[in-house]
Amino acid sequence: MSHQYSKRQRKRLELYFRCLTASCLKGTLQNYYVAYEFGLMERLVRKSVISDVLKTWSIQDAESLKRKIRWLLDDGDREEYLVRHRYLSALTGDARSRYLETIQREQGEKEYAKWDVVNKCLHQLPSGDVSAYGGAWAVMLSRVGVSKGFLSKEEAWEIKLEAATLLQNKYNSWKEFYCAYLCGSHYFDDKPGITKYLKISAMYDLLAEGTLLYRKLDWKEKLLPE
Repeated sequence: MSHQYSKRQRKRLELYFRCLTASCLKGTLQNYYVAYEFGLMERLVRKSVISDVLKTWSIQDAESLKRKIRWLLDDGDREEYLVRHRYLSALTGDARSRYLETIQREQGEKEYAKWDVVNKCLHQLPSGDVSAYGGAWAVMLSRVGVSKGFLSKEEAWEIKLEAATLLQNKYNSWKEFYCAYLCGSHYFDDKPGITKYLKISAMYDLLAEGTLLYRKLDWKEKLLPE
């Protein structure tokens, strides 16, 4: 399908797709991998973004990669988050506090921490939709898949388009997308919870200091061939 796009539009969309993964990137080269795709050296280095991603998502081969991407796009446990969001939204502030105390007492700290994330994000994310987390990681895994030879470039292109379409239908701006991603990342973390310190990612840099998203890439970037 990518052949239907002009060279200029393909280049622009690939940059757009990489920006969607900026939330997933941390470390000294985080901004580099927004501007550029993974190169040969990155594939050869043992301790790298690629190896870390594969380990994080328990991916060993092409089959497990594709299965994980499909799950992230179709489910990603976002319905679990949404159900909890709706439940807490229906309660008064005092009732929420009492309910969370019960969760902490009866279900343990990890379960309480997940509910606490949803509670603290009620007003920051009124929709309760954390599709941003799964969508961003689906794109990220497609990038890794090409680099490892688990996906063809055409397969990855289709995944990126599907994820971008999903995300554009869910959110109205880069800021909304990033906020939803953060809520999801705190919720799905191995140690869920919102800390006092923000984990600086490439997306944070793009929004706080960069001009790329505002001058070159509109959130509603056209995804169909021109």
